Amino acid sequence: MNPALKAIITIMLSKKIIGSKHTPEDKLIKSKTQWLSKEEYNEFDKEYRKAINEQLILKIKKRTGKGSDWHISLNPRKLKELYEMIR
Repeated sequence: MNPALKAIITIMLSKKIIGSKHTPEDKLIKSKTQWLSKEEYNEFDKEYRKAINEQLILKIKKRTGKGSDWHISLNPRKLKELYEMIR
């Protein structure tokens, strides 16, 4: 597993961003991937998209006061798999 993806999942678990509690996607992704090289970012992006496709991470379009953004949260039905992934 990519270290940046593992860090994002760990942060989301520790802050309990699960189910209906969500956070802006771009803010969280940018903060954890700014130090990656282009090749590392491409690898991270591939694994991140795979996690979304497997529904480990839920991606939802939310309307906020400033417009509409993509928000992410962890799937509460896949918590067991997520805890196993970060070990």
